[in-house]
Amino acid sequence: MSDVARKVFPMENVLALVLGKEDVDVKELAGFLAGRSITCNTCSRVVGPLAAGWLASLYPNFVALSWDETTPWDVFVASTKKGIGDNVSVPPMNATLQALATKALDVLTDLKDTVNAQKDELVTLHTKVAELEPQEVKAKELEKKCDQLEAKIKTMNADMGALRKELIPFQGKMAVDQQELLSMIKDTIKDNMKGFAVAGVAAGAVGEAVAAMEEEAQDDGGPAPDFGFGASGSDGDGFGF
Repeated sequence: MSDVARKVFPMENVLALVLGKEDVDVKELAGFLAGRSITCNTCSRVVGPLAAGWLASLYPNFVALSWDETTPWDVFVASTKKGIGDNVSVPPMNATLQALATKALDVLTDLKDTVNAQKDELVTLHTKVAELEPQEVKAKELEKKCDQLEAKIKTMNADMGALRKELIPFQGKMAVDQQELLSMIKDTIKDNMKGFAVAGVAAGAVGEAVAAMEEEAQDDGGPAPDFGFGASGSDGDGFGF
């Protein structure tokens, strides 16, 4: 390969690519050696091992290079420059190495595209979650209200069950026997009116009136139509007798 295809790079960049120093920009050097454009530092590091072998084949002095991280990077670069020089003139890698670099870079590119797509999907999911969070809060509030309502219904059912138990002894005993009621009223009147005068009528007259009431009830088979509180009597007092 002619010297026309060569390109000169700073010694620091060459050392960073070969040794995998991460904080030095070596994208231009890696792309030149691989024969393709490289836009990320990760891709540059993929080319690094192939570039190291290629440079070692051109400059045997690179084979013996090693960097101990306990030694400051600037000190290591300065020491290397004294032995090899400030710059390095390098040609692109041969076709075999470039093909290997291309395969590795293609795989890495596909992986990066997949990761980026997943990142985009994750951002979309986060956005949807943020939109759904208020609805989730409302759903939890409704669920809480439903639980409270269900508890109230259970309490009401329990109260109704207790009330039904209390009403059982009264079942079948709520009907009123009119004859029995009439008899009770007449007996009460007799007991309360004995020995008294009502509107100038002697107690005996009251007894006669009650007897007449009994006779009328027997003839009709039940109490008179105007019998009872609220009916109009002969004097219009509303008592009904």
